[in-house]
Amino acid sequence: MFLTIVIPTYNRAHLIESTLKNVLNQTCDDFEVIIIDDGSTDNTEEILQPYLSEKVRYLRIRNSERGAARNRGTELANGDYINWFDSDDEMLEKHVASAKELASKHQYPEVLNLMYQIKDGMSGKTTPVQSSYSNGQKQRKNFLIEGNYLACNPVIVRKDIALENPFIEDRALSASEDYELWLRLLAKYPFHQSAEITSFLIQHDERSVNTMTDPIKLETRFLTFLKYIDENQALKEFLDADYHYFVMRNYLILAVDLAYNDHKRKGFFYLRKAIREHKSALKQRVFWATLKHLIL
Repeated sequence: MFLTIVIPTYNRAHLIESTLKNVLNQTCDDFEVIIIDDGSTDNTEEILQPYLSEKVRYLRIRNSERGAARNRGTELANGDYINWFDSDDEMLEKHVASAKELASKHQYPEVLNLMYQIKDGMSGKTTPVQSSYSNGQKQRKNFLIEGNYLACNPVIVRKDIALENPFIEDRALSASEDYELWLRLLAKYPFHQSAEITSFLIQHDERSVNTMTDPIKLETRFLTFLKYIDENQALKEFLDADYHYFVMRNYLILAVDLAYNDHKRKGFFYLRKAIREHKSALKQRVFWATLKHLIL
């Protein structure tokens, strides 16, 4: 079997059926689906019952966050490749076929990278995501240093590599666990890319990155992420001279999130930390936009 699509879900009974229907509507049938229910308290299991078969498996686990749910699905997978797909997003019918074609073209490499767009859940309007980078590792690293432009949906990892490089199962890292993994994988393997758009990330108010507004949780998430990066010597060597710039960018993004949620004192604190980390913070448009938001 070529692909196992692992779908972690938590209280998405009102969204997951639509996602699953799109997943099953593929032009290529060489895949299976494993849904890992991360301790939902709604009627997710009831909604999914009519779809369960040898092709679609369902497992309910104790609530452990997405990293653990994805790792559990990876362990159960029969596919040669793993695709962690979010339970509130949309897969186009060519997704599996495109991934299989890309894998074959590059002699079944460690990591595949398709493209996606962001779709507004209300209006249906789509927004392109950065896709103009080359296949070169240096160019790809430069984009990831600026922020996490990837998502789980377009990244497909060979199973042996996924098992050797699991998601970090730390609740404090929630919503950044994928970013940490992409950097860790990029330090080791080339990402073989196709420019074909095969999925949509659906933007809605319930997305975890939109509901995380508590200043302590926001701060903890970013600092935990930076801690794991700092403790990974191979990753620090990969970032090399860009390491302090990378830390600065994360302080800026944290300041933006804090400012947007009206935590002004903390926002100022991380703007100052960004400057101390790398002086080019003063040249960043986001720095001045955030400062203006904090002052006004």
